[in-house]
Amino acid sequence: MVFCVWFLFLLWLSPNLVHAETRSAPGVTLTPAQVVAAGSFTLSPPSLRYDASGTLHVAWLEKPDQQGIVKMRQIAGESRQLGSAVQVNSAALGPEALHQAPGLTTEGDGMVALSWSTPNRTPGAMFASDLRVAASGDGGHTFTAPVQVNDDGLPISHTFEDLLRGPENDLYVMWLDGRGKDRSGAAVQFTCSRDGGATFGPNMTVDGMACPCCRPMLAAAPDGSLWAVWRKTFDGNVRDIVVAQSVDRGQTFGSPHLVREDHWVFSACPHRGPSLGFDRQGRLYVGWYTEGTDEQARIYLATSDDRAGTFTEPVSLHTSTNSLPDNLRLAVHPDGIVAAVWEEVTGVRKRVVLRLSADRGKTFGPVIPLSAGAKAEHPTVAIDPSGRVALAWTEHAFPTNKIVVQEGRVDLPKP
Repeated sequence: MVFCVWFLFLLWLSPNLVHAETRSAPGVTLTPAQVVAAGSFTLSPPSLRYDASGTLHVAWLEKPDQQGIVKMRQIAGESRQLGSAVQVNSAALGPEALHQAPGLTTEGDGMVALSWSTPNRTPGAMFASDLRVAASGDGGHTFTAPVQVNDDGLPISHTFEDLLRGPENDLYVMWLDGRGKDRSGAAVQFTCSRDGGATFGPNMTVDGMACPCCRPMLAAAPDGSLWAVWRKTFDGNVRDIVVAQSVDRGQTFGSPHLVREDHWVFSACPHRGPSLGFDRQGRLYVGWYTEGTDEQARIYLATSDDRAGTFTEPVSLHTSTNSLPDNLRLAVHPDGIVAAVWEEVTGVRKRVVLRLSADRGKTFGPVIPLSAGAKAEHPTVAIDPSGRVALAWTEHAFPTNKIVVQEGRVDLPKP
């Protein structure tokens, strides 16, 4: 009996013991993983961003009791030690749900912004929420009171958002809600703050035919233009990926460009948003999930060198024949190194894996396992210009839920 208890205890600890030393894999050196949050309560997926100083900001939502909490921690300096957790929200403005990570963006001047949806308790309204943003001017140590982003006052859902810092103190927000939709479950909405998140301008419908729960994403090109990617709903419930560009700091967006005709027909929402990035030469990278016309799960990466006029034939990232891929996320280094993370799912386990491209997305190296537990999911990734890379995911080993972060360095091209 004592042996069984110790065996189960060691099994519970194993996710922290497996990667106890720095290890190398093709294209990357990974340092020991760290647990940034843990408990028997529910945890959201994590968000990651580096700032210009190399500090890593990690944000998540948790619900240890009836009141949800928005939290953030930092990993900074040469020691890469975890800082103390900062609670961002007040008790009255906790998160409405924990199914997605909070929005997170940083800038080199110490500006950090976080977003989440709070409950809208209008009687009779289902899944109603309001989108909030809280900003920090001291690198994430303290935050302003949250500001409401949606300007409609309607008791509907305002969620699945992404944040991006722009020039001249701009803060861009894109999300999904029910306004402006046209024969679809949701519309892509956008707004901009010109004062770092203190106030927000009028909301604008970018596309009225969006998949209602596939999170859009924003990115900035080297020329300063703003880009967005989302899953569009076409006639016949076809759910394929499009991108659009703004050349006037978010005042208007051009017509969306289709990344690839997958012809994926799906009458519900897959909860699998796309990913977007640029390198310093202006190459556009798009990653996404699809099941095409044969209902086979695939994750792809395609690139464009002509502002989305044309895209390359996509690279299929998942190579295993005994698992299914899910929840792809990308990060792109200015030199064109691409880090792709996703879940590999079998009937008994989920694990988080990484693949790297050193040639601007043309080819990828071997699959590198990251997680050690039986159930790891919701991976995300960030790269800073120095070559430091961060990977994060959630792990579940009853009765404990964890958010795990692992840093490392990618092999940069020699000058």
